Amino acid sequence: MRFKYKKNTSENYLLFLSLGLVFFFCILTEPLYSPDTYSYLGAMPFRQMGYVVFLRIFTTIFGSYFDFVVVGFHALFSLCAVYYFFTKISRLYKLNPLLKIPLLVILLIPFFPPLSIANNLCSEGLGYGLYLLFVAIGMDILFNNKHERFKYYLIVYLALISIRSQFIFSTLIFAGTYFLMYRKHIFHRKHIKNILIFCSVMLIASLVERTYHKMKDGFFKPTPLGYTSASTAPIYLSDRDDFKLIEDKDYRAIFRMSYDSLVKKDLLVKPEYTTKEAYKFFHDNLPKICNQTIRHVGVNYYLSKPAPKDWSENQVASYLYFETEAACKTFTKVLIIDNFKAWARLYYTNITYGFRSQLLLWFVVVMFFFSLVKNLLNYQKRYAIIFLLSSLILSNAMFIAFASHSIQRYLFYNYSLIFLLFLSTYNLLKRERKY
Repeated sequence: MRFKYKKNTSENYLLFLSLGLVFFFCILTEPLYSPDTYSYLGAMPFRQMGYVVFLRIFTTIFGSYFDFVVVGFHALFSLCAVYYFFTKISRLYKLNPLLKIPLLVILLIPFFPPLSIANNLCSEGLGYGLYLLFVAIGMDILFNNKHERFKYYLIVYLALISIRSQFIFSTLIFAGTYFLMYRKHIFHRKHIKNILIFCSVMLIASLVERTYHKMKDGFFKPTPLGYTSASTAPIYLSDRDDFKLIEDKDYRAIFRMSYDSLVKKDLLVKPEYTTKEAYKFFHDNLPKICNQTIRHVGVNYYLSKPAPKDWSENQVASYLYFETEAACKTFTKVLIIDNFKAWARLYYTNITYGFRSQLLLWFVVVMFFFSLVKNLLNYQKRYAIIFLLSSLILSNAMFIAFASHSIQRYLFYNYSLIFLLFLSTYNLLKRERKY
């Protein structure tokens, strides 16, 4: 596969015109505030470092006008990332104009309602651009042998994970693809070094995150968000007697209070629900079950307990969330094991909902296993690209389905990759017909 790209002046003019029109649309549209916005502005302990620091810089410099400047920065940064991703993919696939148009449209859709990523004062405004850069640079390293770009890969990955932790495992997918490409010579020094770079950056990201919380909140711990959210589905499916499975008395008390509160609010699964009905109710009510009940109960429980006298104000204010996260981590493990069949059905339905159809989900799954087997038997670049794309799509969908519910806000990152997966499959079938 060759990667020569002939510049077309008219094409470039149309590309820059399209990006420019989207930019002006964004800056001429009002900033959008959501409940998440205020938790970032307040630097709540359950919010990740990257976007909190980003907003703090802009509010300090621009004061009450920060929101308009943030929208402009979101739009400019993410559109530059769209341009970089678009040009790299166009070269890699040698796209003709008829295929470039739908790719560009798909890349630009998130800038418009209902997502409005540039105008919404949330982490997606930076996360989208960082993810596109991350994937494009990673593909450049793998398929164009641009190993000198590892430094940019590391920087972008660390920035991305500080903004959106849902992509924490994505670097392992690039490591796995690299292993498939060079497995016959994997013990060569340069290959071992590159694999270590792909993998060790996860450790760096974790240390940076924990250091941030140590400096701000007084605890060397990860952001207290993942298990608080992930416990929502297991508790939603739980029974009253499940508290007996929890050994810690504090955790047991939090579970019982959470369960009783959910009963009063009528937010637990009903026996007569089908799996689809159970998921639909869960999907529509997750914020009420998680943020407004489970987290609220946990925080209030620890708020009623006296804190050590030698703690700082930040430690007293933040330990409520870290302790609630620890309780929810226990709930998640214990309740999933106890109600595994019901949880697994809900989890599968959650993943399927994100793909909008089982057919699309199973297409991605089949292409993942197909490309994996093909690469194990005899590595070829076209199979490696399919393996990478299908792995990235599935990993994001599976992580989101475990940690939350499959809403567009978390899964729109997959749209362009799904298009490229279809395109890769079509090119593969067309090539096979020639033989």
